[in-house]
Amino acid sequence: MKWVAFFGALLIGVPALREAMNRSPKLRAWAISAVCFDLFNPMHINLISQENYRGDSRGIEVTTVDLILLAVRFSGSRPTTAPATRHLFVRALFFTAVVLSFSDTPDTLKSAFSLWKLVRMFVAFDTLATVFVDLALVQAAMTGLGAAVLAQGALVFWQKYGLHAIRTQGSLPHPNSLAMITNMVAPVAFALWLSGRGRAYAPVVVACTAMATITSLSRGGMAMFVLAATLGCVVSFARKADARKLKIVIGLGFAAMLVLAKSLDTIIERFTTAPKESELARVLFNKAAKMMADERPFGVGINMYSYVLEHGGYAARLNIEPGDRSGIAHHIYWLTAAELGYFGAIAYVLVVASVLSSALRLAFRGGLRGDLGVGMTLGLSTMVLQGTAEWIARQTPMAYLFWVYAAMASGLRGSSER
Repeated sequence: MKWVAFFGALLIGVPALREAMNRSPKLRAWAISAVCFDLFNPMHINLISQENYRGDSRGIEVTTVDLILLAVRFSGSRPTTAPATRHLFVRALFFTAVVLSFSDTPDTLKSAFSLWKLVRMFVAFDTLATVFVDLALVQAAMTGLGAAVLAQGALVFWQKYGLHAIRTQGSLPHPNSLAMITNMVAPVAFALWLSGRGRAYAPVVVACTAMATITSLSRGGMAMFVLAATLGCVVSFARKADARKLKIVIGLGFAAMLVLAKSLDTIIERFTTAPKESELARVLFNKAAKMMADERPFGVGINMYSYVLEHGGYAARLNIEPGDRSGIAHHIYWLTAAELGYFGAIAYVLVVASVLSSALRLAFRGGLRGDLGVGMTLGLSTMVLQGTAEWIARQTPMAYLFWVYAAMASGLRGSSER
């Protein structure tokens, strides 16, 4: 049945959507909004699947995001301007590192799962980088992302107060995932709100992110939210100080005090009573990752950390508890070094740095483009920093959003002011 659904969507749904977008330019904007809304929890089909595996990729997956983007790619006329950069060198470097890691992978199929995901992300970036030279389509994308955060806020409210969940996760795979992805969107909404360019829902997006982050009880997420909000205020005032911004900041200060009055005990408990066993396991996972990187020039194979930890002798050498022996390193940079070698880790850092640099250069522009650049820079920075304690930047929703921002920064920098 899944094959019928896949080929039906590919051969009938995608062409039909493409033709509809060609007839109606407004539908193209709606499709971009749908992509950005859907990436938080896309419907998917695993054409080949190993769902019990604990790596970051568990199948040859195709999502509704991929299918909509495929229709977008072949719809519309070519833009008269081109993206500022395609990040070709750093992408080629990282892709090479991933391919080289196959030389020592113990399971080619599982590694192929992550290679396929990387190809999909590159296609998404190449499609959207061209689309986002049109500022109207960037605004459509931000509308979709904002709506997605509002939907997560409603779901989180139900999970917390309807289902009485201890930690909320929205529709994301883990509470920490919810905190990271909403923290990547909120700084853009905050920057637009402070500049007076955000629509009425911008403050609600920020409020929903605050609620999602606090109720997720993600320590890294709460720290990143505070950091992004603080830096957002500093940068916004540096760009232009006015009484309106001051009122917003004072209002947010009072709101924060009210939230802390209700939630401070829970937050303090979360920071001070984390299980020691969990902290120890994370330390050992990172040690195992360093051992793998030291001993394997091209790594143990993309998507292979969990398998090699258990079956390659590393868990035994470090006396990791039996229940944790198929775990994953909670440090995106050590995880990448383990799976791709130090060459691959450097390539990954260069990809992230290239995208972050592109957003930062956009931030120095004036007007709406500059505000978007500030927000994306701060959102991407939370991902970079939280990556020292999490691996979830490799999860599909976060990977999509990273490349959406890469495409936005590139497209907006290449477009002319109008």
